[in-house]
Amino acid sequence: MNNFKQKYGPWALVTGASSGIGQEFARQLAAAGLNVAVVARRQNRLADLTAELESKHGVQTQTIPVDLTAPDYLDNIQSATADLQIGLLINNAGAGVPGAFLKQSVDDYTRVVQLNVTAPMQLAHAFGARMIRQGRGGIIFVSSIAGYTGTPYMANYAATKSYLLNLGAALNVEFKPKGVDVLVVSPGPTRTEMMEMENTDFSNLPMSWMTAEAVAAAGLQALGKKPTVIPGGMNKMMNFMATRVMPRQTALSMFGSMMSKGMDPAIL
Repeated sequence: MNNFKQKYGPWALVTGASSGIGQEFARQLAAAGLNVAVVARRQNRLADLTAELESKHGVQTQTIPVDLTAPDYLDNIQSATADLQIGLLINNAGAGVPGAFLKQSVDDYTRVVQLNVTAPMQLAHAFGARMIRQGRGGIIFVSSIAGYTGTPYMANYAATKSYLLNLGAALNVEFKPKGVDVLVVSPGPTRTEMMEMENTDFSNLPMSWMTAEAVAAAGLQALGKKPTVIPGGMNKMMNFMATRVMPRQTALSMFGSMMSKGMDPAIL
């Protein structure tokens, strides 16, 4: 991984690093020798993670306890990283609100758009400019296979992930000639805290679950080699069927049926 460190180091910035895929990105980057700045709301979890990374891998770390939906989040991140040479940005933080679209508030959906769309766009703009000045770097957007088709009962979430999919794929073309690699990672069902949302239980649905560790590894392996990656053979096959074989309406109806079976009737 020496070439990886030379190309994307010495510092990586990871959002949503307090759990799940973001935490695994931080661990694997530290194992590759990169220093890691981690962003999330839960400062105690960030402190535990950075202590682990420093002890196990001997890297430098920085905790940045901010809420990406707060008005001053970007100023706080830029201030905390002003003296760090950020060579890799992992736009991982995200959330969703399950249930029928009209069952949830516009305020909840607006916060999701800020977290899943506006913050990654702003961070990519700010740190992409820094990387292009350096002449090297990388940006990873964590989207979802839901972004390829849309998903009833997670409609707003899937729409935000579609934005990331299209933004990242386009930036791959724009930034590549300037030395900056951009990748969109689109996981399928992954065992993270997000899949334990209130009023949901997807444990009995016929889905192939991946670990956060495997998703992060797939992303780091694909960076610089392709614009998009769907981790997991089953997820690739499901996405192929939904986007290339089935009529779009059939795929949407199938996903809507699956999602509704994992949700409490109170939110449908």
